[in-house]
Amino acid sequence: MGEEISLEEYKKAYREIVIEEEKRGFIIHLAVYLVVNPVLIVIDLVYFPEEIWFFYPLIFWGIGITTHYLNAVRRIEKELKKREAMAEYSVREIKKLN
Repeated sequence: MGEEISLEEYKKAYREIVIEEEKRGFIIHLAVYLVVNPVLIVIDLVYFPEEIWFFYPLIFWGIGITTHYLNAVRRIEKELKKREAMAEYSVREIKKLN
């Protein structure tokens, strides 16, 4: 097999993977927002010009996107610290048994 990696190398690699997953989720959410909302604007202005409603989904979904971004940043750090603590505890318990 290959050489063993240190705990710090593992933590760094694991953090990068989790952060990439969160970024990907946010980018998908943002892309859907940027594709769907112009369609809603066109539908509203073409079919319901007397009743302007497109800004409601634009604003509230925008709030959701902002919340997703802010929570993802905070949640990633908190969740990673929790998982790292659990993993470290598990390793210490295994070492006690040996």
